[in-house]
Amino acid sequence: MSYTRPVKFSVTNQYGCGPDGEDDVYTVEEFLAHVQGGSFIDYDGHGRPVKDGMADENIVIKPSRVHEIPKDATHVVWFNR
Repeated sequence: MSYTRPVKFSVTNQYGCGPDGEDDVYTVEEFLAHVQGGSFIDYDGHGRPVKDGMADENIVIKPSRVHEIPKDATHVVWFNR
């Protein structure tokens, strides 16, 4: 894994309504719950895995492929379409 892009967040699970200038970030557990509940689908956008405040830009996370979230990831940064 190559966690190299800084991710800015002070809170998680804000569904795009977090503090100005911050990324839309979820814990892996929060992200999985949103996917299971139908809040995120592939059409909506994509995510990147996050560890220690850094994202891996080489991995794209689609809601239909959550099984591909790396085991060492603690969060997912989400990018809406």
